[in-house]
Amino acid sequence: MSISRKGGISRRRFMATSAGVVLAANFPAPAILAQSRAPLRLGNLNSFTGAIAYSAENNLNGMNLYFDSIGGSVAGRKVEIIKEDDQFSPQIGLQKAKKLVESDKVDMLVGVQASNVALAVLNYAKQQKAFYIVSGAGTDAITWDRYPYLFRTSISAYQLSTPMAGYVYDNLGKEIVTTASDYAGGRDVIAEFKAPFIAKGGKVLKEIWPPLNTTDFSPYLVDIKSINPPVTYDFMPGADAIRFIQQYHEFGLLEKMPLTGFTIIDSLTLKALGKAAVGVISATTYTDTVDNPESRKFVADYQAKYNALPDIFSDYGYVAARAIDEALKLTDGDTSDKDKLAEAMTKIKFNAPRGPWRMDPVVHNPIQDIHVCQVVEKDGKVTSKVLTTFKDVADPGKKMY
Repeated sequence: MSISRKGGISRRRFMATSAGVVLAANFPAPAILAQSRAPLRLGNLNSFTGAIAYSAENNLNGMNLYFDSIGGSVAGRKVEIIKEDDQFSPQIGLQKAKKLVESDKVDMLVGVQASNVALAVLNYAKQQKAFYIVSGAGTDAITWDRYPYLFRTSISAYQLSTPMAGYVYDNLGKEIVTTASDYAGGRDVIAEFKAPFIAKGGKVLKEIWPPLNTTDFSPYLVDIKSINPPVTYDFMPGADAIRFIQQYHEFGLLEKMPLTGFTIIDSLTLKALGKAAVGVISATTYTDTVDNPESRKFVADYQAKYNALPDIFSDYGYVAARAIDEALKLTDGDTSDKDKLAEAMTKIKFNAPRGPWRMDPVVHNPIQDIHVCQVVEKDGKVTSKVLTTFKDVADPGKKMY
C-alpha cells in the first residue's frame, strides 16, 4: 500500500530518494569536493617598489595567467595569492616573510626577484621549515646547502654566465671590461662569467661596480672609453639597465665596442630604449621570439590579458605556477606533508615557453635551455632575435669559482 498526495511522492519513492541523499552526502560530487577543500595559499613576496618593480609585477602576471588558464584551482584547491612587497630590502623582506608564514599561514612562499632578499628569506625559511619556491633570484648560493624544501624554478647565475663566457670569447672578443650593479646578484654574475672566460684564455681588463640605483653612469663610461675594450659584459637590474644602455649608446660606445651581458634586454628595456638598444647581445632563458608552441600560446594569452609582450620575468612566474600545479597533481593537492611535496617537485618536467624544462632532483634548480639573443630592427620594429641556444644547461649546485 502506498501513501500519496497530489504533488507528493509515494513512501517507496521517498525511501529511495532518501537513500540517494545519504549516498550523495557520503560520496560528494567532484565539483562539491573541490569546493570543500581548503584553498591553496601562496605568499607572493616580491620587490613591487624600487628598481626592479616591473620584474616583480611581470612575475606575478605570469603566475596569475597560468592559474587563470586552469580555472583558478590546483588539485581541487582554489588558489589564493597573498601579495607582499619586500621593497628590494632584505630586512623588509624578512618581516614580510614572517607575516606570510606566521600570520597568513601560507602553504608556500613564492617569488623573490632580488638575490639579497632571497638569501635573507632562505635563512628564515630554514628556521620555520617553510616551503620556498624562488621564481626569480639568480644567486648561486640559494641551492648550495640543499635545504630540502627550497626549489628554484627560474635560473642561476652559473647557468647563464658560464655558457656566455665561451660565447663571448669565441664570437665577440678575448679581452673585456665587466660592469655590474654592486649587490649579491651582480657579484655572482660576474664571478661566474669571469672564471671560465679567463680559463679559456680571456683577459678581464677591469671590473666596474656602480651602486644600485645609479642615475648618471658617465664617470664609468668615460673609464670604459679610455680602456677601449673589444667588448663590455654587463649585468644590471631593471631601471639601472635601461639607464646604462641608453647612456652607453649616447656616449657612442655601442658601435665601437659591443655590449653584451646577463638578461640585460627584455620587453621593458626594448620598449624604453627602442633603436638605442639595437646591437646589444644578451643571454636569457626566455624572450617572446623563442619559437615553440608553448611560447606562441604564452605570447598570445599574455597579450590578450595584459596588452603587453611577456618577458623573462613573466615566464619565471608562469613556469613557477605550472611547477606548483604539476607537483600538487602528484600529491593530490596535499601540502601538509612537505617531504612528499618535495619529492613530487623533483619529478616534474614539461615543455615551458622557454623550452624543455625539468627539475634537477639533487640541486633543486631547473635544467633548461639558454638562449643568446641580439636586439635587431626588423620591419620597422625593434625586437630580439635568437642567435643560438645552449641545450639542457644544469647548475652544479656548489661554489665553482
